Amino acid sequence: CMACNRGNNYEKPMFCLDSWSPNIALNELQLLYQDETTSIEEDWITEGWVISSDQEGNFFGSIYIQDHPSIPSAGFELLIDLPDTHLFFPPGRRVLIRLKGLHIGKSRGNFQLGSVYSFFDQQNVGRLPANKVEEHIQLTCEESTSNVPRAIHLNKLEGEKAGTYIEIDSVQFPEELRGHPFAEPEEETSRQLEDCYGNTIELLNSGYADFATSILPEGSGRVRGILTRDGDAFNILISKRLDVQFSSERCPSGPDPVSSNSVIISEIADPDNNNEARFVELYNTGEEELPLLGWKLERYTNDNLNLSSVIDLSELSIKAKGTIVIASNAVVFEEVFGFTPQLEGGKNSAADSNGDDNLVLRDPFGLASDVFGRIGEDGSNTDHEFEDGKAERQSGITQGNPIYNPTEWTLYNDTGLAGTINLPQ
Repeated sequence: CMACNRGNNYEKPMFCLDSWSPNIALNELQLLYQDETTSIEEDWITEGWVISSDQEGNFFGSIYIQDHPSIPSAGFELLIDLPDTHLFFPPGRRVLIRLKGLHIGKSRGNFQLGSVYSFFDQQNVGRLPANKVEEHIQLTCEESTSNVPRAIHLNKLEGEKAGTYIEIDSVQFPEELRGHPFAEPEEETSRQLEDCYGNTIELLNSGYADFATSILPEGSGRVRGILTRDGDAFNILISKRLDVQFSSERCPSGPDPVSSNSVIISEIADPDNNNEARFVELYNTGEEELPLLGWKLERYTNDNLNLSSVIDLSELSIKAKGTIVIASNAVVFEEVFGFTPQLEGGKNSAADSNGDDNLVLRDPFGLASDVFGRIGEDGSNTDHEFEDGKAERQSGITQGNPIYNPTEWTLYNDTGLAGTINLPQ
């Protein structure tokens, strides 16, 4: 009986079972949610890996699970009225959940499972009573696995999966929080994290956590925790103080990141006779030099909706009415064209497109400043194919366009379809 002993000095979980077989996945369960708290009446069993711990007191009355220890597609908060859940459901262990009799709901964008309660005639997911936990949750007898956090970036939070285990790197607490504790006594406290480009996220800490009075670390580094939603915003919940590891210097002081619509993609080349001489050229149509701190050039290969590769342009600056060239191979580029490119992107980078990929020039704040192609559409035989040729911007274009417009481009390729020119270069 898991409720027979409430001690907190156990090194191993008190029980395990393997008598249930999963027949529905967590991501399938999410698809069945219909915008209101719903009772589950089917004989469904789902599975998940525990990714949170209440050992240091930053979680209370819930555990978080996701459907894979390293590449999750869905996460849930499981509400249970049970203390010291880390003794019964340690991080990294697989659990089975009998769903019949439970309720599925959402709170501020986070999927939840548990019991139910009513508030002003509105049903909400509540904590499963302790004496019902064994009826609905089994800890399997497999060895613990190591949860691997997904690396995410603060400038690309939209579309991230809430309720999953993540890691953000190269972040710091703002200077004005120097000397502050993780949390105020007995209060849930939000502490802002920032990257070097002005992107932010909130770190939520309980005033009852063991580390609540610890002073926020200086410097910068990485944070691991559970990604949660609060409407359109995101937060991070950590299980232990060591989930915050700062060992690097703070972001360098200097010019602030600058956005502009004057930097455009002016040429993309896939030379027919030498695919190692591929390159991308950027042009500054403005009257002032622009530092590219925080700017990125992204590639979405073929019809991929997900980012394939990214080139950080932060070390570059582009002069007024000037260009910069990013080559896929700097040595070959110089041999072919007779001058040194400003940056080498490398193989399979945004500078190494074979003519049917899509590119995005993104400013320091994560906004698409200029776009070539249509993300999710393979360029082959379309109005954004430049295979064995090049895509050249029309001379009258003076600002970037976040929506691809083929009339702004002259395209050479080996097909000549959809208004392009059948003339390999």
